[in-house]
Amino acid sequence: MSKIERTALVVYGHFSQPPRGNPLTYEIGEEADAAPYKNWNERINATSYLPNAIDGNFNHISFSVSEGLMKWLEQNAPETYQKIIEGDQQAVAAHPPAGNALATAHNHVILPLSRKRDKCTQIIWGIAAFERHFGRKPLGFWLPEMAVDTESLQFLADAGIGYTLLTSKQLIGLPPGADAGPYRVELPNGKSIAVFARHDALSTELSFKVHNLGGAGHWAHNALSPARKSIGSTLLLATAGETFGHHFAGEDQFLYWLVQHEADKAGYELTSLDEVFLNTKPTHTVKIAERSSWGDQPALSQWFMGAIENGKDTTWKGALRRALDNTASDLDRVYEDLITPFGVDPYVLRDEYLPAIFQGQSPDDFIAEKLPKMKEKQRQQLAALLQAQRLTQRMYNSYTFTDTKLDGRQPRYAIACAATALSLAQEATGHDMNDRLPVDLAVVTSPDTSITGTDMLQDAIREFDLSLIKV
Repeated sequence: MSKIERTALVVYGHFSQPPRGNPLTYEIGEEADAAPYKNWNERINATSYLPNAIDGNFNHISFSVSEGLMKWLEQNAPETYQKIIEGDQQAVAAHPPAGNALATAHNHVILPLSRKRDKCTQIIWGIAAFERHFGRKPLGFWLPEMAVDTESLQFLADAGIGYTLLTSKQLIGLPPGADAGPYRVELPNGKSIAVFARHDALSTELSFKVHNLGGAGHWAHNALSPARKSIGSTLLLATAGETFGHHFAGEDQFLYWLVQHEADKAGYELTSLDEVFLNTKPTHTVKIAERSSWGDQPALSQWFMGAIENGKDTTWKGALRRALDNTASDLDRVYEDLITPFGVDPYVLRDEYLPAIFQGQSPDDFIAEKLPKMKEKQRQQLAALLQAQRLTQRMYNSYTFTDTKLDGRQPRYAIACAATALSLAQEATGHDMNDRLPVDLAVVTSPDTSITGTDMLQDAIREFDLSLIKV
């Protein structure tokens, strides 16, 4: 495409909210700081999700929505939910099979920090959730926090995913004057996956300065139009969807004018990642920066063990992760002991479980089909342990480790998930599941608060009546 022709433009938004509230019922409850709304999901829906839906922005951008948020919208904001679905459907109708929506990890976990089997589960469950909502198989996949490693890409390719998107700084070997791509990443198993490269400078400007850009028309004329001289055929802008209306009030209108009017005036033709992927064969091979993300932290260390930086101490994250890892291991052992005698791989079974539930199968029917020789009592135990497995996956939601306060809502939610999962397993099997969590959480402390992990565990036990866990 020559410079006198139009340049393709993709605007991408990732929409997500941290899980909070009751781990079993998904009820968020009251959040006083979200006033005048009941909670932050309601508030952000009113200021961002619904306005963007009404504006028709989901019809014109590529996007992903975390499963926790998608489920909440389905149940609590059906108008918003339906317009998001319609935004993808109209794209598929116009350019089959290319849609606007991408899949994402089911519990919004930072995949490179996960165990191998958990990466597989998150990807398989994420694809199944996407298919439930959008009624089609996804072509692309959003990596939470844009955190990437080769193993995660290999599992994406194994699951049939065609592409993902990363920041330009995460890609090694981009050609001079590189555009959005797609580019090829060769994988150890002989497969490959396509990656798109975000234009980092313009995306960052949009993410953090949208209020000061003088409106969509001014920015398109003064920033996007000149950018056509230095990029190739496609420009990718990618940011958090909440930029438009939540982080910056009223800026759903910026997005509306940009994608529906001003980009065209600046010489761009709006398209989707799906459409570019289907119509453009990668001609250049690149490598990824292992264990990198959209941020600057080396090897994802701040999310893995925390840091002492700018007077802020978040090293409690390492101790919390150890407590959660021990909880997951204890629950895995009980789960494996129940299933292994029947000659079934417990983690293949786990991978298959949620897709079956999304397709309308009951847990009882699923277990009866997969393990017909199980006795009734064992089936009841397995149903509880599968629910516990779902809870352990939720513990590792990215927001648990991107929160900077130990006693924040997200670490509290992770601890509540751990306690609830152990409670379910103890009730189902009669095993004492209270061996390590209280001890592990006793060392989860921060100089910024007198609250400890043990205090938060006791709070969860009281709030959710987890009488089986004694502290």
